[in-house]
Amino acid sequence: MRWFVVPILATAIAVLSSGCSTVHGVRPIGSGAVQIDASLGGPITELFGAPVPLPITTVGATVGVSDKTNVHAAVHPTPIALFGFFAADVGVSTQLLAPKGARPRLMADLTVIGAGGDRAPDSDNGGAEGGVRFFARPTVTASWDWGKDARHALYASLGGFVQPYPGLYGLGTVAVGNQWGVGRRVHLTTQVEWIAPYASNTALTPHYYAPGDLGAISLQLGLGVRAKVAK
Repeated sequence: MRWFVVPILATAIAVLSSGCSTVHGVRPIGSGAVQIDASLGGPITELFGAPVPLPITTVGATVGVSDKTNVHAAVHPTPIALFGFFAADVGVSTQLLAPKGARPRLMADLTVIGAGGDRAPDSDNGGAEGGVRFFARPTVTASWDWGKDARHALYASLGGFVQPYPGLYGLGTVAVGNQWGVGRRVHLTTQVEWIAPYASNTALTPHYYAPGDLGAISLQLGLGVRAKVAK
């Protein structure tokens, strides 16, 4: 592991924790639709000697600007209490490939996260306390609709976490999950994400649980409620 991985991994886990919502852009919500989003969960860390997912919350909304494209934004209330920084994000998702038979739908998303405050220990690469940074989180997601009226969606996602300034660093993420449709207007999401599955976390505090002490495993629950259905 190169020497700079520890500070960027610590920063990435903290900021990804702040924005630990479920994957954006599993499928389009439809032109004119408006959806209220909420999520709970985060990396599994040691709390009172036991592995516990961090109770990170996000609240936001998604709007269908066309039958293929969504825009979304969210704020993250919990990090100010847990990590001493604020965070919010905005992004766009679009369908690259429609599902056909066994072929999955393919979606691409780009989310920009803004975070400020005490994000990571002071270092040449971790950033000073009190600063504001912006991060990019691109993802590509394959999803398979299933169930009655194709109301559920199983998905797998590959993503990244990129800090463009002051030094260009990036980490990869993988996620699998399922959207569970509850009627026409509501869905629940369960997701497991592995942040930086190739980087050792042994030098990080707090301790994050992951196979082989590599990166961090994150568990998330999501809720989407359609305030307005597609035209």
